[in-house]
Amino acid sequence: MKDDPANRPPRVLIVDDNAAIHNDFRKTLGGQPVAGTQLDDLEKSLFGGTATPAARAVFRIDSAFQGQEALAMVQRALEENDPYTLAFVDIRMPPGWDGVETLERLWQCSPELQAVICTAYSDYSWDDMARRLGQADSLLILKKPFDTAEVLQVAHALTRKWALARQARLRMEDLDRMVRERTQKLQQEIEERARAQEAQLKLEAQLRQAQKLEAVGCLAAGIAHEFNNLLTVIQGHTDLLSGKPLGTPSAAESIARIAQASQRAASLTRRLLAFSHKQPVQLKPIELSAAVQGLTKMLGQLVGEPYQLRLECATDLPAIRADEGNVEQILINLTLNARDAMPGGGTIQVATSLAVIDEAAARENLEARPGKFVCLTVSDTGCGMSPEVLGRIFDPFYTTKDVGKGTGLGLSMVHGIVQQHAGWIEVASEAGKGSTFKVFLPVWEGTSGAPTAEAASSPPLHRASGEGVLIVEDEGIVREAARLALERGGYRVFEAGDGPEALAVWERCPVRIDLLVTDMVMPHGVSGGALARVLQTRDPHLRALYISGYSSEAVREDLHLTHGANFLRKPYDPPTLLKAVRLCLDRGAQSQTHSRCPAETDEAVPSSQRQPHANVPTVTKA
Repeated sequence: MKDDPANRPPRVLIVDDNAAIHNDFRKTLGGQPVAGTQLDDLEKSLFGGTATPAARAVFRIDSAFQGQEALAMVQRALEENDPYTLAFVDIRMPPGWDGVETLERLWQCSPELQAVICTAYSDYSWDDMARRLGQADSLLILKKPFDTAEVLQVAHALTRKWALARQARLRMEDLDRMVRERTQKLQQEIEERARAQEAQLKLEAQLRQAQKLEAVGCLAAGIAHEFNNLLTVIQGHTDLLSGKPLGTPSAAESIARIAQASQRAASLTRRLLAFSHKQPVQLKPIELSAAVQGLTKMLGQLVGEPYQLRLECATDLPAIRADEGNVEQILINLTLNARDAMPGGGTIQVATSLAVIDEAAARENLEARPGKFVCLTVSDTGCGMSPEVLGRIFDPFYTTKDVGKGTGLGLSMVHGIVQQHAGWIEVASEAGKGSTFKVFLPVWEGTSGAPTAEAASSPPLHRASGEGVLIVEDEGIVREAARLALERGGYRVFEAGDGPEALAVWERCPVRIDLLVTDMVMPHGVSGGALARVLQTRDPHLRALYISGYSSEAVREDLHLTHGANFLRKPYDPPTLLKAVRLCLDRGAQSQTHSRCPAETDEAVPSSQRQPHANVPTVTKA
């Protein structure tokens, strides 16, 4: 392998059909001292200075007498990795190619070649040659006859230019190679990092799954313990009732215990639903101080004798917009939490106050924001909490109590409820010095009014007078219990297990159905809301009472549900069901007083006489 051409003397090609011209170029470029002295003297006269002239390059000179021969020599030089740097080309070389055509062919083969056209004639203008050749930056014209110093200057300048261009090209090639190598390395690093991130995500997913399983295990242990206790009470007293005549004191006591256990089970279910944000929420203006004072007796019973409950409720507080049941849950859970922090008894202080939060105070808590808020404070003088425990108190299923003593849902549920009400909680605690919980709920900006005013002005409920009620419930035992309660209340009851069956019952029912009592979630893809819309197109005066154990499907239906008016939460007891049915029917009667036709007012209208709506959707059973 030959050495690098950059380390050898420049290689020059003379292309001319006159042998004398070749001899002249060899004398001029062959490195003779006379020629070098003439060039040094010329540079001294032009640029001045007395410095010793630098050593000049010795050119390697080759000769070609026609363009075809020159092209073959240039191609061979490239193959040998010893390219020509400069070519002096005569313009006229009969009978073959002229100088312009020769350069065209040479540059097609070696674009880096520097060229000088030697001519004594004006066959081509500079513009013509530049336009035809297209490489004016690598071309000079030397007029014959030419001076030795001029030839040397041109040769040195163009070969130096070729060398610099070659170095620049090689440097660019090196840079391109380095960029490619670096890009490839970065790509490999990116791929390795992506694989590492994917592996980390898999590990994190496995960790989250393990944590979920652990949380579900803790939840299942606590819930199973509580429900097993309740079921033991229910089953035990049910068995006792089977051998006792009703009406005796012992039978009444067993019934009371069963009812008490059922209420506790319903409360536990509500806690789970509140934790999962599926508890139905009915927002209305509430005076927090009045709500707290209304729970004083119940809170006293919950905490028991060894504890002192002290209330400090501010008067004239602005109302908050909240769900009354959820506010009660917040207060009850915080009070019970305070009780559990003082096993030997102590003082639980409950206070309400107005809090005005400015920008500086809001910056101290990520969940806080400026504005007016009503603050509920619950403090205890108990054992307090360490920083580690304090950082986890709102985690789902986290509890410091023994299995069966708590599910870890209380404070998590409180946190969820407060967030649903656009508020936040601040906790201060120190081991051995008690804890203080502050709940901030936003002031309601709507029109003020007592939340119980509407209820106080409501007309008394009427007694049942044989109205037709259609119960739609897919759970047979739940449907049977509701039917028995309504029949005992004086209603004519018809029942169905799902939407398609309800439509069939409606079509063959011999009397008018005044009220639809339907579960929200049912099989075969027909919800309670969809069923009600279909039936109300057939009878616009049909009233609907919706029943559900949780609220997510109610939100999707967008039915404007109001608890106690057209919505009933599960679980419910017979008196609550009867009250909701009566209230729904009475409100319907009031709204229809001036709109019902005589036939609808005085007598029942068989379903066969009803005219269906033109665009009633079809409901089929799967």
